[in-house]
Amino acid sequence: MDPILEARELCKSYEGFSLGKVSLTLFPGTILGVFGPNGAGKTTLIKLLSGQVPADSGEARLFQLGYDENEREIKDRMGYCPQEPPFYPDYTPVEIARFASPFYSRWEGAFFYRLLDRFRIGTHKKFRHLSTGQKTLFSLALALSHQPDLLLLDEPASGLDDANRRYLFDTLRAFVGAGEKAVLISSHVSDGLDEVAESVLFIAGGAPILAADKEELLARWKWVHFRDGALDEAAIARLTSLRRHPFGNSGLCSDFPALSDRLARAMAAGDVRVENARLSDVLVQLTQGG
Repeated sequence: MDPILEARELCKSYEGFSLGKVSLTLFPGTILGVFGPNGAGKTTLIKLLSGQVPADSGEARLFQLGYDENEREIKDRMGYCPQEPPFYPDYTPVEIARFASPFYSRWEGAFFYRLLDRFRIGTHKKFRHLSTGQKTLFSLALALSHQPDLLLLDEPASGLDDANRRYLFDTLRAFVGAGEKAVLISSHVSDGLDEVAESVLFIAGGAPILAADKEELLARWKWVHFRDGALDEAAIARLTSLRRHPFGNSGLCSDFPALSDRLARAMAAGDVRVENARLSDVLVQLTQGG
């Protein structure tokens, strides 16, 4: 199976910031989450992959094509949702769609209106008067309505309430459900998009720090809660982010399979309890330690 998107050692420098040597591969039927703190380089990476800015070095290929000679075809097959949608503030959603639709060969107007109805976006309300969440969902509706094969989404859950965040998650799962399309999203992790991502790329300070399958990653990273005296010093040394609580202690383990046998007896006795870590726990540990 050919990848939908490949990036090899992408680099981009601005005054005061550099994104360095980011590589990734995205196959059909998958959702990749690019997670990192503020200023990590997530938006710069999305702009490089979407052809908004040129790379200083490295290469991005979408659908086995490079931007130099195939930009129009690539953008016809790609849906891009920026963090701040740049639409005319005094246009309505319908007017914006009328302007944008001729640029796409597979535009489906009926589908666009169904999405506006599903997302509860008024068709004749000026864009400037939409809420932050509505602006995000309108950008997604516009991107989906030309039937793309790839979605690139920068902070797509920004400003969404719980109900609309659920709409977003369901929409992304349905988009890749047939196994022919793919999604790349950037996020801070805390907005819940780690729920839908199947693989992750952590970046910080303009550099990649970890790429992994999400389930494999979370099988290794666990919180270990233990009573005083339940673990020997060698086991405790394998834990980070150690915390003292009124009724015991907690620590984060980055390789639980290697420690599980050592903990088995204490777990059976009820002196140790293991809890799944979250992607945000992993990211904080990798970027800040503890």
